[in-house]
Amino acid sequence: MTTSPPPSTPTVAIARILRHLGLAQGRGKDFRVEGTYRNGERIGTYVLTLSRHADETIAARADEIERLAEEGPFAFRVSVRYPSGSRPMASVANYGECVRETPPEPERPTPAPEPDLAPELPPAGTATARFLEVARERAWQSQQVRALQWSAGQAELMAAAGSVQLLFDRDGVLRHYPRPGWAGKAVADGRIDPLVKAGFLTVAEPYGPGSKRVSTTADGRDALLLWRRWRPAPVVKDRKEDRAPLRPLLGGEEAGRRAGAAAEDQWRRDAEREALYAALEETHAWETRDDRLWDVWAKVQGITYRLGRKRPAGWVPTSEEAQRHGIGSALVEELRAEAECPQPRPAMPRTEPLRARELPPLPAAPNEIEQLGLFAELCAS
Repeated sequence: MTTSPPPSTPTVAIARILRHLGLAQGRGKDFRVEGTYRNGERIGTYVLTLSRHADETIAARADEIERLAEEGPFAFRVSVRYPSGSRPMASVANYGECVRETPPEPERPTPAPEPDLAPELPPAGTATARFLEVARERAWQSQQVRALQWSAGQAELMAAAGSVQLLFDRDGVLRHYPRPGWAGKAVADGRIDPLVKAGFLTVAEPYGPGSKRVSTTADGRDALLLWRRWRPAPVVKDRKEDRAPLRPLLGGEEAGRRAGAAAEDQWRRDAEREALYAALEETHAWETRDDRLWDVWAKVQGITYRLGRKRPAGWVPTSEEAQRHGIGSALVEELRAEAECPQPRPAMPRTEPLRARELPPLPAAPNEIEQLGLFAELCAS
């Protein structure tokens, strides 16, 4: 996981803690972080909760929020009140007192009748246990077969590949050879593309001089066995639908690879989003600070409207100017620190577009005697 830089302001610090607890920041979400001002000077930072979920989460994890804040450079206090019944009202701020009210006692519900206990599972190895195991396996296989959604033509191509009958000749044309020595029937390449991309077929190493073999993968072999065992009704498809993407075998190797790739992509998106949120908070804090320092300069110069005017680099009010315009010592020190070490505007992280990952093809299933002629009955029918 990408590590974020230490927070430079209380706003950034408390926002990170609350987002770590699963709360969403922003207008119309769970919370916003605001500042408290007095005489134009910021005296504190507080959290404005915007949802019941935010109040309940902060109330339930108040001690954790305070502990995480104390581990960083900015401490916060969490107060929990119950002004109307059992619903909490939480507040988080780096100033003021900490109030922790006790939730009211919930009304005792009428005890419900005890539910009937579920029957115990039969002992392993008994006839009943074996029957249940077979029933579960049959239900899973039925679900796998229904998800294949093969047409009659796709089932025939799978049967031909399982019987070593689909070959790319020297001229690069895919042909189906139903019998040894028979003239092959040309097959459009696009018809096998959905089966290849779904992990059922693969174009294997050269098979014979100048030709290549279309073989079944381990997923394809298992799918063929299920199709033969259950004999589902093929899905009626037109030419365009016959070339549409297919779903991989449920529980198969290709489905597992896709799930792993999707999890990695999600991890990358989460890391980039967290980095973007941190950069946005840093930018917001920088802009707020720049506006505050500009206001001091504009007050001294008698400027009302900004109109593109920038505060001169290294400007610090004199003691007479600070006293005449009522500028607090904290703002003077902040301007002096900015003059000695200017802080550039934070840069936004660059993110690359997340493109669909191209997984390498699955290897061909090992040649087995029972695989050859696996669909002899289906081909003959």
